[in-house]
Amino acid sequence: MGFLENFEKGLERVVNGAFTKTFKSELQPVEISGHIRAEMDAKASILSRDRILAPNTFTVSLSTPDFKRMAVLGDSLITELTELATKHANKQGFQFGAALVIKLIEDGSLNIGQVTVKSATQKHEIEWLPTLDVDGKRFILKQGETSVGRDASADIQINDSGLSRKHFAVIWDGAHAAVKDLQSTNGTKVAGRTITETGINGDTVIQAGRSEFVFRLIARTISETGRAANE
Repeated sequence: MGFLENFEKGLERVVNGAFTKTFKSELQPVEISGHIRAEMDAKASILSRDRILAPNTFTVSLSTPDFKRMAVLGDSLITELTELATKHANKQGFQFGAALVIKLIEDGSLNIGQVTVKSATQKHEIEWLPTLDVDGKRFILKQGETSVGRDASADIQINDSGLSRKHFAVIWDGAHAAVKDLQSTNGTKVAGRTITETGINGDTVIQAGRSEFVFRLIARTISETGRAANE
């Protein structure tokens, strides 16, 4: 548990006791975390029912006295703010298109206790990568139809005797996905219901054979050459 989470729970001593003494009556780091979460919630973009893109860069402006006090905590503060922001994003179902960056800057025009947060996102450089997770492994799905089964002839081969040679397929057109049973012996289920073919969204669970597959959509940035810069 990080020192900001400890602080939120009202602990008396954080960072060897210096934290509470230093910030007893001034701006608290947990307040900065709250401002970042509020900015993230306000600026998150709903791209579809299962895709919500949050800003990935936050610039936090503090008054000169507050900035100097926060600087005492150094990189530990940024690490904690980043971890708490990431946990909040996960809880809300947000995705980042690039690595999360939080920066504190000094603004002499602000009064003590005032905080302003500006955010930015690379949403115009984002693409959504369809994947299928099973047994701790992640498979990237291709455009069009990707078959899954126990046989080597399937695009994704899974060692599961309950699967047919080609059991089901995931269809991806670049924006939408569907799952189709390939006339399997034991059938394919989505959310516990046997299907022939049905549309699916991110985090959909597909049951086939003795395995559970999770379809996900992963945001990633694109470089100028069109190749993925990072996930």
